[in-house]
Amino acid sequence: MIVAREDESRAHAATGAWGRVTLDQIAARNAETRPDHPALIDFADRPEWTGGAGETLTWKDLNTRIEALAAFFAAVGLQTDTVVAFQMPPTVDAVVTFLACSRAGLIVAPLPLGAREAEVTEHCRRLGARAIVTVARTETETHGERLRDVAADLFQIRFVFGAGGDLPDGLVDLRLVFEEAASLGAAPEVARKGNPADHALTVEIATLPEDPAGAAATGEGARDLPLPRSHNHWVATGLMTLLEAGIGADSVLLTPFALSGAVGTGVALVPWLIAGATLVIGLPRATDALAAEAERTGATHVAIPVRFAARLADRLAARRLETTLLAIADDEPHDRPMPKGVAIVDVVPLGAYGLVARRRLDPVVARPLPVGSCGAPADAATAPILLETRLKAVPQRAGQMIAGRPLAGEIQLRGAMVPHFNWPTTAQERKHRPRDPEGWMASGIGARIVSAQPPTFELAGRVDDSVRIGQALYDLGVLDGLYRSIDGIADAAAILVDGGDTGPAIAAAVVPSAGHRIDEASFREAVAATRVGLAEIPTRVFTVPAIARGPSGRVLRAGMAQHLMARG
Repeated sequence: MIVAREDESRAHAATGAWGRVTLDQIAARNAETRPDHPALIDFADRPEWTGGAGETLTWKDLNTRIEALAAFFAAVGLQTDTVVAFQMPPTVDAVVTFLACSRAGLIVAPLPLGAREAEVTEHCRRLGARAIVTVARTETETHGERLRDVAADLFQIRFVFGAGGDLPDGLVDLRLVFEEAASLGAAPEVARKGNPADHALTVEIATLPEDPAGAAATGEGARDLPLPRSHNHWVATGLMTLLEAGIGADSVLLTPFALSGAVGTGVALVPWLIAGATLVIGLPRATDALAAEAERTGATHVAIPVRFAARLADRLAARRLETTLLAIADDEPHDRPMPKGVAIVDVVPLGAYGLVARRRLDPVVARPLPVGSCGAPADAATAPILLETRLKAVPQRAGQMIAGRPLAGEIQLRGAMVPHFNWPTTAQERKHRPRDPEGWMASGIGARIVSAQPPTFELAGRVDDSVRIGQALYDLGVLDGLYRSIDGIADAAAILVDGGDTGPAIAAAVVPSAGHRIDEASFREAVAATRVGLAEIPTRVFTVPAIARGPSGRVLRAGMAQHLMARG
């Protein structure tokens, strides 16, 4: 399924940002040129948080598994462009499966690790998924049993595949495929029209920013739509971090992110593939454990949320490790000073559509982001242009004035890494697509001007009712309705609170119905019983006499959160 316009494909190819190579073809090339070089390494503690023993694969080993699994997918009848839902923690098995789907011509639909039955069911229905790939568990989350139950309720799901450890009944064990990989033969050739790299590799349900001018009048909040990415979109996204961070063939890149979103795939997986480097992958359980893993594997680059970067830098310095940190920023502005002498590349995701990577020159502050063309490396005279940015004025709203400094506008994007909502959908959904005639996409993130010449900006938080928890976006307006549906609740609103080291979290402000008293534990249990994702179950529940709203009826979330957190 081609998800790039022909004129755009030609234009991006002319700059060198796009080509004709798919991600699995890059893996095959690496297997030919450096077959015995270490390609993939599991965290040593993998058995403690998911099934299966930790493994190390060379590029030759990896390509053999990719080929075998792609052949298996074809043998069981999964045809080109079949959508495969994908909920896996960061493991060697996850990478193999992702690239095997690429080689088989399948489209991967990554799901957040915290997504449960309700969200998974809705995503599978919307995307027309025909198969699911998962694991038995991540920590205490029993993915295998949950997704097996989803498949039982959805006639369209033909297979539930599992990888790693003891799987529940009903899942097809991919470990058997991996064990017989050398004897399973080659996968059938996938016939592609046009440029193979313009075809969809992934599709995710993404939050489409609301229209700031019209939202109050129409009552519409953010909407969710399928957002596909081609191989070329992913290559352009990966080039940004690869070039800015100097990731090369001898690099060892450590990532704690699952393979979803621009960060999980674009910051680690794609740069590793393009460079032919070594990828160390696993679930972070503590900063000390992450530092120990970096020491064990000789990591040269480590991807980590910016809120943990300074702490990890201290741990690495104590071990005398010289490592470049890829610090993944939040949507909200934060001062995150780093220890002197640490190499930091700030990676700033811009909504669901792209990211900017900039090497930090001053350890105390991140560099502002450019208005206009964004290439990498940033200081190179002839850096390839991978993204363009502009700021579009939006009406001021309560809660958006931070430290007395007004918004300059909403960040909008276009360019080689920016996907579009061009998945086959209904006429009603098509009219909501936010791309304007010049190709600009609204990000839903506000910005403040840092300098006029050259024009630069910094993030100023979201300008809609969406929030980012981890690498997934959630629509607070939808959660308002969910919380109001709980028995004994007259009114409710979802608010964003600071979870400390765990990052931002969702809480609930609730107004009890007459004669009812709200028990926090019971309310949380009632929300969990709807089978929504972990992030949507409120971490705290505040009982309030009324929900604060502005003249237009919009919930004043920022002010409520500040007041309630101060109240304790």
